[in-house]
Amino acid sequence: MTQIHMERFRPAEGALLDLRSLECVAAGPERLLGADLERAWPGGRSLVLDGLEPSGQWSANGPPGTLRPDGLGDTLSVSPGRAVLTDPAGRPFLLTVTERLEARWPTKARAAVSGALVLMPEIAEGSTPGGLSVARELLSAQIGFVRPEQLNSNLLVLARSINNGRDWALDEQRLWQPEHPAVQLLLQRMTAIEHAIWRAEPEGAVWDRQILGRNWVRYQTVAAAALQAVRFQLAARAMNTLERVRLLTELRRQLEKSVEVGATELMQLVGTAEEAGAYLPVHSDPEPR
Repeated sequence: MTQIHMERFRPAEGALLDLRSLECVAAGPERLLGADLERAWPGGRSLVLDGLEPSGQWSANGPPGTLRPDGLGDTLSVSPGRAVLTDPAGRPFLLTVTERLEARWPTKARAAVSGALVLMPEIAEGSTPGGLSVARELLSAQIGFVRPEQLNSNLLVLARSINNGRDWALDEQRLWQPEHPAVQLLLQRMTAIEHAIWRAEPEGAVWDRQILGRNWVRYQTVAAAALQAVRFQLAARAMNTLERVRLLTELRRQLEKSVEVGATELMQLVGTAEEAGAYLPVHSDPEPR
């Protein structure tokens, strides 16, 4: 039988507090934060918990969470907030930003530039004013724009440009509460899909094969029920981007099995494959179930 060994901090009267004991103290919060991140987003390295949003107006076009930034000035303002980041060594940490950040537009085109607004973690060794090494690090992050080909797992994407040259998609690596304006807007857009389902005429490959019988209202009811199930989850609890993508991907699969025009409306909601970003899986061919 293979045994697995690990160490954890356990204080005791008279016990020696050596370097390995201190390493156990330091590893505890990282393990907990890493486990939470892995549970919320398997394989993910970063996640915006709240805030860190560019100033602007939410748009009803483009993928969920699309914003039209204030592009009149030379800089883009980003709100305070919190995010889980992972340093190059693979250690997660919580970054809290208490003041608004400013990112200078990379070109005179301002919002029409192609690329992404990112937050990049930076780690520096701590020291005393006299230059002596201390047992702490300085955790910080730098905000700025990068070209699409420069994106990598060490960068936390705060916003990504949309092909129309005006809007930016924020829902890339974020946790949003149900009352967030972007989630409320998504719920409104799904209401429009529901209306399209109930207005739809009997048609589609599923109807032609009579998969659910010869009563069209039955098909509409199945489609509307799938839509309501997604709405309930979006309105009931905080979700991250990955969870929202999974929900809409499954919703498309269910709409393809009932009222196909609903699936078409959903695809228009997430935008084209070129601009869908994190929502690109919704465009994938539904798997049979």
